[in-house]
Amino acid sequence: MQRGGATAFILAAGLGTRLRPLTDHTPKPLLPVRGRPILDYVLDHAHAHGHREIVVNAFWLAPQIEQWAAARPGVRVIVEPVILGTGGGLKNARHLLAERFVVLNGDILCDVDLTALMALDAPAVMAVRPREGTHTAVSVREGRVHGIAGVVGEADGEHHFTGVHALDRAVLDRVPDGEACIIRTAYKALVAEGRVKALEHRGAWTDIGTHAEYQRVQ
Repeated sequence: MQRGGATAFILAAGLGTRLRPLTDHTPKPLLPVRGRPILDYVLDHAHAHGHREIVVNAFWLAPQIEQWAAARPGVRVIVEPVILGTGGGLKNARHLLAERFVVLNGDILCDVDLTALMALDAPAVMAVRPREGTHTAVSVREGRVHGIAGVVGEADGEHHFTGVHALDRAVLDRVPDGEACIIRTAYKALVAEGRVKALEHRGAWTDIGTHAEYQRVQ
């Protein structure tokens, strides 16, 4: 890892329970889409915006993630001893991260403008899009996040969180040790303080969370 740390983090430690039995022997981020692992597309997305030093967390069938990363320069895998959640996973990798970095999901395909996300001046920036389905609703006013459904403030339901965001490393000081959700810890505090900006995304976005979605992206 180059001095200064990784500028992108990919969440890939989940159990993939909703896609069983496909994930019984393959981590969900390594399931193939048109002949390539999902993680390849996420990595291409990061590379397209200049991110060359990348950390990927792993837990379920972690050796397969490590084998995938071994053939991809600049990618480092941090294996979690237990499931740590989105916040705990990030905090566990804090020592490997740059002062500012983007967070991507190993099961989401999108073309969010990561460069614009990183450029917005705020400790945390969420990529949001017009709401559909049951994804986490957020309220956005004048470019700032004012509420997250079930977590902080009131969410009007007009937008939802894409799972893609940019953070200052210092934000991780607000995450407790052990298993933790980044939304219910750091974001809960930052939104209440008015310190989370939003970048609206109207391009491609697919959460490969169900068998139906997995078949659709094929």
